[in-house]
Amino acid sequence: MIALKQRGRAGLQLLGSLQYFSSTQLRDKAQQDFACQSEATAFEHEFQQAATQSQWEDRLRRGREVAERSPTYRRERFIQRYVAEQNFVRAIAAVEERRAEYLHEEAQRPPPKNPANLVLNPQLEVPAYYAGVEWHLEPGGWDGYDLQGPMFMAGIGPYVFRRGGYAAVDAGDDIMAHRAKVTALFPKERYRRIYEPGCGGSGTLGIVRRRFADTELVGGDLSASLLKRGHALSEMMGWNILLRQEDSRHTAERSGGCDGVIDYALHHEMPRTVTIDTLQEMYRILAPGGDIVISDVPPFRAVKPLQAVILDWDTDNRAEPYFSEAGTINLAHVLRDLGFVDIDERSLGPNGYPYVTRGHKPG
Repeated sequence: MIALKQRGRAGLQLLGSLQYFSSTQLRDKAQQDFACQSEATAFEHEFQQAATQSQWEDRLRRGREVAERSPTYRRERFIQRYVAEQNFVRAIAAVEERRAEYLHEEAQRPPPKNPANLVLNPQLEVPAYYAGVEWHLEPGGWDGYDLQGPMFMAGIGPYVFRRGGYAAVDAGDDIMAHRAKVTALFPKERYRRIYEPGCGGSGTLGIVRRRFADTELVGGDLSASLLKRGHALSEMMGWNILLRQEDSRHTAERSGGCDGVIDYALHHEMPRTVTIDTLQEMYRILAPGGDIVISDVPPFRAVKPLQAVILDWDTDNRAEPYFSEAGTINLAHVLRDLGFVDIDERSLGPNGYPYVTRGHKPG
């Protein structure tokens, strides 16, 4: 991977530092300010209780009003929004400086050893909930920029995201280490075939490959751009992953064809109804005795009230239109209603993320 020039790299390093400062010192002070408010103790109890969607909306509205009394909270949120916008302003400009080199590098890449492992569907109908969303404020969404791969691999990834401190990711956290922790929660030592809905660029399945060397790995996603990037990475690393462009609610997997599902950071990018339909599809493709491991943002009931308010804020301010729905749905209840058993849930981090829900299809 070709490195960015110094000016572009420095701009992204500054954003990473701002984000880290915002999510540590400023957020700690905002939490202190929140805890001093007269409503804080009642919120601690109330936010842990089950509630309807409208009740959650009311709780979060009241929590936001309390949080916004703090100038430090408002400053912290301003910096988070600024970094989220500037990520792409600066990264795209930095990558464009080296466009010729990136295109030359791509042209020199050897032909794929396993071209059949990438199955694109240009006729796939893009779901209404997904169409037009510029996820994370990325211009054009996942498929809006032809050099998206270098933009993340050489820019935003190492200089901003790797420092953590955004959305549900704690400052200093390594999101690749998160994937390894989640993968370790598969209860069996051997699986024949593992599927991932919303696999993106195959990073999670690459971690799965480390543990399950002989397992057939399959991923599906709506984004052709992410799948192409994932296929190139899989080829380079020798992961041998089959990637298909498909809707997670209607996969090409046969009924009972998989004995494992890894479901990583997907449901905060889909409405509640689509989440339920996707998990119904995962139940269909799992063989009796199969396992599902889901990791996503923590439910609001599992974090401190201010953290719930911060996560809810992303819905309106970071192009995460379904973040609040993800925070209020109870995935353990959904799995139970679909027929899964042996369901458990847990947080793997001090502030709730990653949050894992597991289930087992009766066999």
